[in-house]
Amino acid sequence: MARVLGTEGNPRALRTHKLHILPTSHTHNPDARLSKIPLDPSAVAPGLPGLLVAPEWLRERLGQDGVRVVDLRDADGYAAGHVPGATHLELAALGSKVGPCDNVLLAPAEFAALVSKLGISNADAVIAYDDQWGLAAARLLWALHRYSHAAVGVLDGGWDRWTAEGGAVEPGSGGTSSTDDGSTAKRVTAFAPTLRDDVYADHAWVAARTRDGAAVLLDTRAPAETDRGHIPGAIVWDWFNAAPADGWNASRDPAELRQEWARLGLTEDREVAVYCRSGMRAAHTYMALKHAGFARVRLYDGSWQEWSANMQSTSEATRG
Repeated sequence: MARVLGTEGNPRALRTHKLHILPTSHTHNPDARLSKIPLDPSAVAPGLPGLLVAPEWLRERLGQDGVRVVDLRDADGYAAGHVPGATHLELAALGSKVGPCDNVLLAPAEFAALVSKLGISNADAVIAYDDQWGLAAARLLWALHRYSHAAVGVLDGGWDRWTAEGGAVEPGSGGTSSTDDGSTAKRVTAFAPTLRDDVYADHAWVAARTRDGAAVLLDTRAPAETDRGHIPGAIVWDWFNAAPADGWNASRDPAELRQEWARLGLTEDREVAVYCRSGMRAAHTYMALKHAGFARVRLYDGSWQEWSANMQSTSEATRG
């Protein structure tokens, strides 16, 4: 059963509520370069253990050339203390408003400028973290996958586990920031993006799947939202079901999740497209599915905000 989050008396719920209201949406650039090589979910940089990275792994490699750490907490949290050498990224900086959709993933040139400013090159391994069970970090992970950068992982347990296990803390502005003018950047590099279609779904792709059933559509919003309507044929599964009930790790045991999804009709042999209101929470489920071994996972970046804006008749939405 989905866990319904409140906003009082529960620090986990308070944190999650803050990010539930952040929107993200669809990207469309017909002129962008497309790669024909499928993105292997296990194709991470040499030495990266996988999509989820334990604090001890990072502790042993802090300061190594080619390992870039990105903090996606709020600016105050970053200034109070962060992983040594981490750069700060405001989550909202990953997107912009396009039509009716908020926080659409940046276009290639804009994304390249942002990531380069953070000191990330195509040759680097990126470790992202937050204090939200990997919710914000997963958005950066998916964005980098979208632009063909497979060498990215999420710090499992995020900031909370890092500090609980005695990880070093560096106060102050420390490194490059997505809100700087670039003059204080410690390391500016060049990142060359190449769009990947195999991790992305647009409105037309999703609409076709509602007709042919060739992929599973997974709605990761909260029950209060999905009760008001969802894409026809979609399986409803709250993203927060992936978070452990007793800790800060980014995902429950993959075997447990595979069994849970199988009971809903979602198995590893199927292609799946995840969505939420604006592509934010769905990015976490994208990460959880990939971590659990699902090879064909797409994120519908426009998500419900685009789908509902494009509805021309009530037949395009299913209630309840």
